[in-house]
Amino acid sequence: MKKIVIDARLAGLEHAGIGRYTQMLIKHLDNFQFSISNFQIKTVNPKIKHYTLAEQFQMPGILEKENPDMVHFPHFNVPFFYNKPFVVTIHDLLWHEQVGTTATTLPAWIYWLKYLAYRLVLRHAVLKSKAIIVPSDWVKKKIVERFPGVEKKIHVIYEGVSGVFKGPALLQQQGRALFDKYGLETGKFLIYTGSLYPHKNVEVVLNVMKHFPDLKFVVACARNIFWEKFQQEIEKRGLQSQVLLAGFVPDDDLVVLYKNALAFVFPSKSEGFGLPGLEAMAAECPVISSGAGSLPEIYGDSALYFDPKNEKELIGEIREIRDNQGYRKKIIELGKERAKMFNWEKMAKETMEVYESCSGV
Repeated sequence: MKKIVIDARLAGLEHAGIGRYTQMLIKHLDNFQFSISNFQIKTVNPKIKHYTLAEQFQMPGILEKENPDMVHFPHFNVPFFYNKPFVVTIHDLLWHEQVGTTATTLPAWIYWLKYLAYRLVLRHAVLKSKAIIVPSDWVKKKIVERFPGVEKKIHVIYEGVSGVFKGPALLQQQGRALFDKYGLETGKFLIYTGSLYPHKNVEVVLNVMKHFPDLKFVVACARNIFWEKFQQEIEKRGLQSQVLLAGFVPDDDLVVLYKNALAFVFPSKSEGFGLPGLEAMAAECPVISSGAGSLPEIYGDSALYFDPKNEKELIGEIREIRDNQGYRKKIIELGKERAKMFNWEKMAKETMEVYESCSGV
């Protein structure tokens, strides 16, 4: 029996999209391993923070103690000194796409040191891996552009949508309590979920809210290093009563918000997959998305698109969704069907096939 070890340090919703991916990968691989006799799946989750020197120097020894046939790193941060067989998932090349001190809160000298370390670690992950898993053809293309010759070992495996977003919302009284908590009205708010990192471009939504004084804007995300800066941007525009920083919102509550929002807005300048938009589609929330990165590939004809640098286009799409109910219903139906194409079981099955295809496993 072959032993596959998964680095589980980033599993969990507190780690946003990568956290959900890792969590769902482990969950569904666990289901598969009982029916596939030649694999044993093991996770390791030591208290070692990612993107640190401790990760680079301590993780190799921890992994080697497990004596694995293969390790799966669900993010690019493969320890530089780990040279045994491994598979890596690379979700995007964000640090290549968004370069410069505007993309960080760190002092410039620390940022550039970390940027150099990122380049070295990513290069090691790409060149030394047995296989690379990516969530879209767009990410595959970007990797091949920067690392010619690795195309054959790249596997495009789409992520999935959790069942909670596809089912009915909470009971009516629970939904009312949630709305009272956040001071919301059905169809009277826009919603965004994700991080507040600069490439997410959420400030562009703040810029257009003055054109929609009857709408609120709900931002659902866990606190991160850009939280305070975003609060300052809200205050600078005098939008304190119109923008709600809801913090981390559990999935059950998020479904209710999606189902009652006017639309989900995703203004990102760069995305490797764009899972929140699919979750919104599954929950019958129309999606207004930037046309950047992988988003048109993933959302297809089931979203309204705008140039993330063009506020007028965003204003136009919000008005279209608000004023044309027939079109809004059409986008909702297209989105529901689109979301059905993505499921975590399929992702886990295709990942297992990658393990099988790797030399020696």
